[in-house]
Amino acid sequence: HFMARFTRTIVSGTFGTQQSSEESSSTELVFHTPPEKQQQQQDEQPAATAATSPTTMGNNRKNKKSRGSRKGSGLQRFQLSLRAENLPNTSFFRTASPYATVEIVGGPQDGTVLGQTEVIKKSLSPDWCEILFLETSANIHMPLRVTLWDQRGDDSLPPISMATAEFEATAVYQSPGKTQTDSIGKRGKLHIHIEESFVGDLRGKLKLQLRGLDMKNVEPGPFGLGRSDPFFEIAKKNADHHIATVNWNVVYRSEHIDNNLNPYWDPTVIDLEKLCFGQADWPLKISVWDHNSNGNHVLIGEFETNLPHMQERISIKGNADRDQAVLLGQQVKTNNKTYGLLVVLKAEILHDDQNPV
Repeated sequence: HFMARFTRTIVSGTFGTQQSSEESSSTELVFHTPPEKQQQQQDEQPAATAATSPTTMGNNRKNKKSRGSRKGSGLQRFQLSLRAENLPNTSFFRTASPYATVEIVGGPQDGTVLGQTEVIKKSLSPDWCEILFLETSANIHMPLRVTLWDQRGDDSLPPISMATAEFEATAVYQSPGKTQTDSIGKRGKLHIHIEESFVGDLRGKLKLQLRGLDMKNVEPGPFGLGRSDPFFEIAKKNADHHIATVNWNVVYRSEHIDNNLNPYWDPTVIDLEKLCFGQADWPLKISVWDHNSNGNHVLIGEFETNLPHMQERISIKGNADRDQAVLLGQQVKTNNKTYGLLVVLKAEILHDDQNPV
């Protein structure tokens, strides 16, 4: 077993108070029965979670169903997102494929499993795009336990526990940038961000389909015969002007298409609560990457947008409409070069009573 020690910070309190203590603990890699696939939280369900508990989760807590909010309950809905960097690896022979599970470990919802993120293959610095939802209020103490797992191989092999960290929901929300960080191992860090779930009044889903044209080939390969394997990410802007910080929280990641400089991605449906907090003009960023099997993806290009802008750029002349296409650039570059075009084939708002198919 691989052994890692890390300092865990437990932050507790309500919106008015914060308490912190540090304790040193060791984390031993243990085998774990993989959790069942989580069902995506729906807008119309006000419950804190509808996720299914893993078979075993460290302390073998019994999963409890959240009762959700009622009119006059005083509960407010929040979004929880996670990312990590420089996690300790679990093997000398391969790179870990981590995912995270989140459980409430105190207060009135003690034992509730909020859900789990997706698995990010071969990455020690995962940026998970799966958003978890919770409901709390100023007078509720809600300690959270985040457990990181390495999904090794196929489903026949049980995942390995990488580390655990504990936070308190309202204390995270009150922190600068609405974010807290805990140390994992010698160099690793786990970041948790909690944000109000609704800013605007827009409800429903976005049906989106994109394709690329003339993507810059960043993977020439031997003799120039290689081609990029593009995928795209959509991130929403999180800014805290009090501390002058801006972060982009990835909320969607497409499939990658092998050896194609004019990729045609499958249509997808994204919940507007998850995408833009229900506010149409919330800043978004679309980035196109070249996929590499070792997890070291290379940026091809990106651009900032929002829902109205994407709808304005919907293709008029078919799936290769260069007049309506959006130019991909790289902000770190100063040569104003174009790194490809992105064609918006569909950007349709679907209300809750509409079929997304």
